[in-house]
Amino acid sequence: MKVYITMDAEGISGIYKLAQVIPGNSEYDYARKLMAGDINAAVAGAFDAGADAVFVNDAHNNGDNLRITDLDERVVLCSGADRPYTMAEGAQKGFDAALLIGYHARKGSKGVISHSYAYGSMVEMWLNGKVISEYELIGYMIGYYGTPVVFISGDDIVTADAKENVSGIHTVTVKECISNGAASCIHPNVTARMIRAEVKRALEEIETKQIKPMTIKEAVKIDVRYSAEAQAWKAMMAPNTERIGETIVRYHGKDYKEAYLAFVTGTGLAGTFGDDVALYNKCK
Repeated sequence: MKVYITMDAEGISGIYKLAQVIPGNSEYDYARKLMAGDINAAVAGAFDAGADAVFVNDAHNNGDNLRITDLDERVVLCSGADRPYTMAEGAQKGFDAALLIGYHARKGSKGVISHSYAYGSMVEMWLNGKVISEYELIGYMIGYYGTPVVFISGDDIVTADAKENVSGIHTVTVKECISNGAASCIHPNVTARMIRAEVKRALEEIETKQIKPMTIKEAVKIDVRYSAEAQAWKAMMAPNTERIGETIVRYHGKDYKEAYLAFVTGTGLAGTFGDDVALYNKCK
């Protein structure tokens, strides 16, 4: 059994504020240890369930958060910013199951450091008319390659949302959201045991629970509301785009992969222009 892991940071055990997941902050190195702890717990659970190989995609920011020497030596770690599939990089290799570690709720909703894919540019995402979160954006790209998402960890908001939207998914809630920058956190030693046990259970129950890949068979439209008109203008340089509002761009494709790759390109271009707050902070 080959297992794929994609890790974000905001939903990791013990993390409760944005500063912890930004490189250069005094608490960032501590947060990196927390990330490694959740990943190692998931990896242990995967091998407990009989995995032969585990591939880990460091999917937060520039993909340079996890230090390979902090991880279980049985993993293969994907690091670096230049990844065509970004948070879903490696999924194209083909796996039996996928685990989403440290994911978070969408921008605008209650949730610990809730946001949608890009901090400084994106306000909202829709998939074929439905508002979505990052776990769905990435889950469908993983599902495109036939791999079911069987597990997610994060705060109570994202795990509850995932249960509503992904039939049969296993979850571990590592903290309870108080606000965007506050949470009631469970001790990482405890959450590590929870993650290890639930990942093992999830992988052992793939067949009996019949967890299916997240897929869309019809043509795909990913709509994004950016925070500034200039971001939408820049995003329009990407292929397969359509302007449907002053700040809204539609990425479309005959299948999910085509629309997703257009989204990745367009959102990268949009991010080259900061909104007013980002510009103001640069000028301080």
